[in-house]
Amino acid sequence: MRCHYDVLEVPRDADDETIKKAYRKLALKWHPDKNPDRIEECTKYFALLQAAYEVLSDPHEKAFYDRHRESILKGGFDGDKSFYTVYRNVFDSLANEDYDFVDDPAVRYPSFGDASSDYETIVGPFYGFWSSFCTARSFAWLDKYDVRQANNRYELRQIEAENKKYRDAGKAERNEQIRELVAFVRKRDPRVKAYRELLEQRQEEAKRKQEENRKQQILKNQQLISAYHENEEAMAAHRAHLEELTQQLAEEETASETEDEDGEALPYCVVCDKSFKTLNAKINHENSKQHRKQLADLKKHMKEEDQVLFEEQEETVEASPQAPEGRKGKKAKRRAKKKKAWDEDSDVEAVDVDEGGEVNAAEPRVSNADGEVEAVNGIAEKLAEASVEDAEEKSGEEGNIFLDAAKQIEKKKRRADKKDGHGNADAGITQQPSQPVNTGPKTDACHKCKEVFESRTKLFEHLKLTGHATIKGPPPPPPKNKKGRRK
Repeated sequence: MRCHYDVLEVPRDADDETIKKAYRKLALKWHPDKNPDRIEECTKYFALLQAAYEVLSDPHEKAFYDRHRESILKGGFDGDKSFYTVYRNVFDSLANEDYDFVDDPAVRYPSFGDASSDYETIVGPFYGFWSSFCTARSFAWLDKYDVRQANNRYELRQIEAENKKYRDAGKAERNEQIRELVAFVRKRDPRVKAYRELLEQRQEEAKRKQEENRKQQILKNQQLISAYHENEEAMAAHRAHLEELTQQLAEEETASETEDEDGEALPYCVVCDKSFKTLNAKINHENSKQHRKQLADLKKHMKEEDQVLFEEQEETVEASPQAPEGRKGKKAKRRAKKKKAWDEDSDVEAVDVDEGGEVNAAEPRVSNADGEVEAVNGIAEKLAEASVEDAEEKSGEEGNIFLDAAKQIEKKKRRADKKDGHGNADAGITQQPSQPVNTGPKTDACHKCKEVFESRTKLFEHLKLTGHATIKGPPPPPPKNKKGRRK
């Protein structure tokens, strides 16, 4: 093994600046890149330069090397076996020096080991213990004063304190020397270097795996991004489809704007053939002048059509044969009964019946036309009374009853017109003296109790409940005027 000073070509008393300049000069000279024709030789010598500069540039290692230079050079570091043997013996001797001062005789310090020692079980624990080594030796031989020379306790305590200072200083110096030796050996221990390389390999492997994982994560993120773009395109197409459906629904709603959400018809005016969005709009329209005019025209037209229909129905009824009595249903019998009552009522003259049951004489009428009108009014009253009794019947049946009643009224009007013409002719020849006519109570008043009602319906209900009915007798024949006939 060559001396570090010889390798760097500096004297042993060279300072740090001189050592640094010499190392830079030799490094430029022996660097493998500067000597391509001698790469192997320059590589080995450049490694020696690095090792020498590493030791001499550190003050602690340089001091240790200076103190143990001869032993290091003589011990021989040419082989691994010589290295392990020398330092194993050195640390064993240091441990034996402390065993005499250890209280527990079973305590043993970690051994340096050999070239085949495992780092985890031997090398690592060895450097961990000796790097923080504290000797157990007392260093009593460093005492400056003898405790036996103390005259009293005060002097004894002072002597012990002073001696303790020297012992602690000796221990600190010893510990520092051993720790420096451990650091020096550790830097040159091939096992430590191998373990460092192993750690570096593990770190490189970890970095490689980390980089691979990072690349995989990047690739995965790229795939996710591409999938996201595809999903975004699909979502865009889906949104476009939804917008198309929404537009179609809006068009359908516009086409069917006359119907509301529940499918029911919106407010609609049949007369004017118009639809409205709200009920208030329809009400305002019904109050307009145009609507009232249309309604009046429609009513007039319907009345004309009803008149024509009544005449056709009358002719059909008169021409058709009567159905057998046994085949008539309840409704047909009821209509026949009402019709009979109307026929009888047309031939009866109104008379007043008092509470005792006596019948008063009928009052004379003004003319035959008045009698016919009163008969028609009686039929109308009977019709209203029948409508009250049959309020629960269906609308179709009521329509038929009203049709029959209308026919009867029309017949009576025709008869009254004929008689009225004949009476007027007689009246042209001679006229009966006018007599006071008893008009009787109001139309909506009871003839018997004189109670007035708001409507005919309530009057009819009252007559049915109390029996205050009025019996109408046959009208008197018109007075015959022979003189007029002779003419």
